[in-house]
Amino acid sequence: MNRSSRRSYGYGTLIKRLWRYYAPYKAILFTDLGAVVILSVLGLVLPYLLKIMVDEAVPARDLAEMLRISALVGILAFAKYAANYYSLYWGHALAARMERDMRRDFFAKLQGMSFSFFDSRKTGELMSRMTNDIGKVSDAVNHAPEDLLLAAVTVAGAYGVLFALNPILALICLAPIPLMALYTALLGGRILRGFERQNDAIAAINAKIENIFAGIRVVQSFAREKDETRRFGRLNEENYEAWRAVLNTLGWYFGGVDFLRDIARLVIIAAGGLFAVKGHLSAGSLVAFVSYVAICLEPIERLTRTVESVQRLAAGLGSFFGIMDEKSAIADAPGARELPHRIEGRVSFENVGFSYDGNKHVFKALNLDIAAGATVALVGPSGVGKTTFCNLIPRFYEAQTGRVLVDGNDVRELTLSSLRRAVGIVQQDVFLFAGTIRENLAYGRPDASAAEIEIAARDANAHDFIAELKEGYDTWIGERGLRLSGGQKQRIAIARAFLKDPPILILDEATSSLDARSERAVQEALARLVKGRTTLIIAHRLSTVRGADEIVVLTEAGIAQRGRHEELIAAPGLYRELYDSQGGLGAGADLALRDEEA
Repeated sequence: MNRSSRRSYGYGTLIKRLWRYYAPYKAILFTDLGAVVILSVLGLVLPYLLKIMVDEAVPARDLAEMLRISALVGILAFAKYAANYYSLYWGHALAARMERDMRRDFFAKLQGMSFSFFDSRKTGELMSRMTNDIGKVSDAVNHAPEDLLLAAVTVAGAYGVLFALNPILALICLAPIPLMALYTALLGGRILRGFERQNDAIAAINAKIENIFAGIRVVQSFAREKDETRRFGRLNEENYEAWRAVLNTLGWYFGGVDFLRDIARLVIIAAGGLFAVKGHLSAGSLVAFVSYVAICLEPIERLTRTVESVQRLAAGLGSFFGIMDEKSAIADAPGARELPHRIEGRVSFENVGFSYDGNKHVFKALNLDIAAGATVALVGPSGVGKTTFCNLIPRFYEAQTGRVLVDGNDVRELTLSSLRRAVGIVQQDVFLFAGTIRENLAYGRPDASAAEIEIAARDANAHDFIAELKEGYDTWIGERGLRLSGGQKQRIAIARAFLKDPPILILDEATSSLDARSERAVQEALARLVKGRTTLIIAHRLSTVRGADEIVVLTEAGIAQRGRHEELIAAPGLYRELYDSQGGLGAGADLALRDEEA
């Protein structure tokens, strides 16, 4: 989320929404705050006991009274220790639970966002929001309420005692508080804006790191390490400058507050000494007064430190709620229906119009009916919308006009889960998760038995190469399956589709970029996979679609031609031009996608 798209939230709104994460643990919160009140009260009692000892027990040389006061001080110190432990442990445990819940909700939110959301976001940026920004929120949700309550109780109690000891001196003690509040108000906004810029800079760094590490093989193959290091250096420098600006503001802020506090302490001690010299204040009262002044200034000082954490909190919450408030472009409509588990698989496009940016249309009034169980190939130049066409069926993107129908049901009226359960996809760029072959095969059906997994692997021509691996189905395949060849990954993707057993199948360039041996194995597996399913094939090489029931030729103007392979090459048109440009299919004709016996 760049700075220009950041939403603005008032402190009241942020606190109200943050309470949702406090609420499940309000018992912990209130007992933690109760411990803080106990700490504050105990801190107020100790100086008064010291006054009694100096003014009464010591002059009277009352040893018994001194021992009683000392014993009471020891008991209070132990009680303070217990309250402090409770506050430290449960306060941080509360923050950790809230951080866990926020990260869970953030992850769930991202899982439900449409493809268009991720098209405009960088993965590393989202990772930074989930780790860095939410982590900073956790730092503040514990300490801010504690510090605010501690300051309120301590300052109120201490000033109550000070006014009882000497009202004039107490008024002098109040003087620095308005000045500190004004100084905080003047610099608080700058601190918040600084933390927002620094959060954005860290997000940019994380996005760059994720992008480069994911493409490290490309970087090294083109010998671009130095160029990427320079680019990263610029981002790193921007982060440094953003952080330096924050530190500069914090330096002025903390330095100024400390200066005001020290001046206040100097004035108060000087005034208290003058009152004592003139006999308006006893020695014990002077000792107690100085102690209470220190007690008053300490939470005020902590509050100034809390300002930093609160601004971090506000910046982090702004990023968090900004994304949480994003509406997914695609979601279940109210009253959405479940698509039955077993369907015929008819697909229809009725006057469908679609555009990615609202200006240039990919489709305008596109009409096409695909019969249940038919195999339809989509061919045409790059960029005419073949993949987009297929993405509209499971609602990865939404048609702006017209309707996409599955078995006569408008896909917008179906639940996303049931619709996508009915569609299987095998892509050119197969994505495998870091894990074992077994885990990747069973990703669409976690409850699949070992026997079912093996059957799917055999159908996909994958079992033999898996069996040759040292650990078989439990072989770790690395990030994105990098320990496997392209053909092996493709066959695992096909086996995954066999396990899912979808009535509608999309093959998006599923055999491109493979060597002849791997392509033959993949084609044989695909021939088994398409049987009994409605299948859409996206292909540039016409050799892979000869056996399709119908071939649809797409151009920027829409559907240019339709028919079987033999019909299309017999007539002038774009398909014949593509056919001739590929040498009349050449040797690749034997790899046509059709039954194994053909």
